Amino acid sequence: MSERFRYITLATSLPHLGSLFSQAKVPLSEFRLKQRVKMLSPEHQRLLNRVIEVTAWSGVARFSNDQEVIRLAKAVIDDLKDNPTLQDLVRARMETRTAIAALRRRHDGQEDAGTISEWGFGRWCRQIETHWTDPGFGLSHFMPWISEANRLIQAGEHIAMERLVLGEVFSQLDHYGAGHEFDFEAIVIYVLRWIIVERWSRYSTDTARERLETLVGDILTPPSAEDTARENPRPEEVLS
Repeated sequence: MSERFRYITLATSLPHLGSLFSQAKVPLSEFRLKQRVKMLSPEHQRLLNRVIEVTAWSGVARFSNDQEVIRLAKAVIDDLKDNPTLQDLVRARMETRTAIAALRRRHDGQEDAGTISEWGFGRWCRQIETHWTDPGFGLSHFMPWISEANRLIQAGEHIAMERLVLGEVFSQLDHYGAGHEFDFEAIVIYVLRWIIVERWSRYSTDTARERLETLVGDILTPPSAEDTARENPRPEEVLS
């Protein structure tokens, strides 16, 4: 079977995930998803795990500091040289993380951006640094959600903040998925969507606050390796 036909078969076998917050149950089990992505070539399976490692919270949470995450992102982007859409997706996810990390740092009392190159990534670092006291860092035109995210962080609305961030990430995946239906990019974006839907489906009102404190508080400053090993499987364990 040719790679193209195999990927068409794979893409058409994956059930529609629907909108993010409408699913009480993920329409495809992790076991079934693992089985199906084995139809990818070995190189594409490797790249898929690399993308998961840098975009999924379970992957980033394994690193002990921001600079390790930034180095990983740059390495993954280089590794995706034949897949420019996925390069852009990884950059966008890192820029979103940087914006949220900046909101969190400012909320925690940091008076300026400090050496943002040590914890931030992407084209908006200078803007964040220059407009540190602006509620949306002067980025509201490019990131319409950021002012609302700032309001929710200030108000301690953790669940609403989580919902906002996940919704923004889901929208990014929709954007980068346009024009990709039966190729490797389409499969990667489907898996990233599945990870978000699956995580949201596991949240309950009782645990959402605790989980958000991990997600937002440790966007680029993850928990200890011991905590991570217990709570988060390795990326290759998620979909290998």
